[in-house]
Amino acid sequence: MRAITTGLTALFPATALAAEPGTIAPVHIDVLAMARSADPVVQAVMGFLLLCSLASWAILVEKSLTLARIHRLTRAFLARVRAGGSITAKIEGEDVNAAPIARMWCAAKAEWQQNRITAPRPPANLAQRMSLAANIVQEEEMAQLSRYMGILATIGSTAPFIGLFGTVWGILTSFVGIAASHASNLSTVAPGIAEALLATAIGLFAAIPAVMIYNKFARDLSRVTGTLDNFQAEIARLVARELDMAG
Repeated sequence: MRAITTGLTALFPATALAAEPGTIAPVHIDVLAMARSADPVVQAVMGFLLLCSLASWAILVEKSLTLARIHRLTRAFLARVRAGGSITAKIEGEDVNAAPIARMWCAAKAEWQQNRITAPRPPANLAQRMSLAANIVQEEEMAQLSRYMGILATIGSTAPFIGLFGTVWGILTSFVGIAASHASNLSTVAPGIAEALLATAIGLFAAIPAVMIYNKFARDLSRVTGTLDNFQAEIARLVARELDMAG
């Protein structure tokens, strides 16, 4: 063992491992220690921003699962509607009313059945009434799917400024402490400023994912809206076919 140690010492002498004069030793940033030693106001800002970040990721998980389920149910329901080929066809299957498109179909069909029962001949504006009934349901469903989008937009737009407020407050308290202690060397100023800048970093950490998540779901909801609009046109086509066949 002594021989091995002697050999390693000969290959890697201590002078070679030591930092050369004039060089800057690597600095280890302890984020938790900086947060613990920060001003209470800055700590509160950091905590709030971390909660905002957690909210963004929770919305990502919830909406991803919801939209994936809706996409699957929508494809299955459209296949059943197209297989039936008629507004009077009975659509059956698992979770038949779970998708927004299915509830639009039920609203339009209810309007059809009510007018067919109460009038010997369908009124001239029956197709328009059915379209309005489906459109009301569509607006309600899209409002439901758009929940929490405002939260993402608010976090994405305000988190950097909230972090900046924490930074400004931390720097102010640091300079007040410096003036009270009559110390002007950099080692006294730097820790407080570093702790204050951490608030801005956390604000960006909360804002950037929130903006990306918002943009992703804005595109996804736009595609859902397009699908529902196309389905309204498909309902109108089926109604026109039924009315032509009825003479």
